Amino acid sequence: MIDGKNLRKLTLASMFAAMAFVCFAYLRIEIPMGGGMTGKIYIGHAFIILSALLLGGKYGALTGAVGLTLADILAGYMTSAPPTFLSKLLIGLSASFFAHNIMHLNELTDQKKIYTATLIASIGSCLVNVVTEPLIRYAFKVYILGYAPQVAEISSINCAISMATSAIPSVVIAVLLYNVVRNNLKPQEIF
Repeated sequence: MIDGKNLRKLTLASMFAAMAFVCFAYLRIEIPMGGGMTGKIYIGHAFIILSALLLGGKYGALTGAVGLTLADILAGYMTSAPPTFLSKLLIGLSASFFAHNIMHLNELTDQKKIYTATLIASIGSCLVNVVTEPLIRYAFKVYILGYAPQVAEISSINCAISMATSAIPSVVIAVLLYNVVRNNLKPQEIF
């Protein structure tokens, strides 16, 4: 049975997953990249990071994995869905790890330290994504889908560029939204 606190967290995580989904499905910008492929720039990572900062690793990870995997499936990127699930799960886990295990975000009271902690956690999780997502996609394309390594390599480079570009607005939005929420709600209303 789910208690009120966990129900609130699950509801918020679902809302953040829906927002990440909307950002990818309807607000992404596709740009031409190497090998005749397109890169996707979007701000869906902001809501994964926000979920991890507010709700912790489990909910942050599920926000990303569910929201953006569904976005891939419904946008017609079926072969991208499994790597998306794993890579977005890692964004949520890493954002929470940096925020709560390294920076001890929930214990901070000084506004400058809170901004610094959320910025470090957001940038750290995006850096994890810029490194791991291309590697996950490369391995999936070569070892599961049977792509030629050269094609998978071009796709992975394109992915790294797209994720690095998407990280910039995602970090800004996550940090700003976290601080708005934290300044307007008591921690016990969320956590």
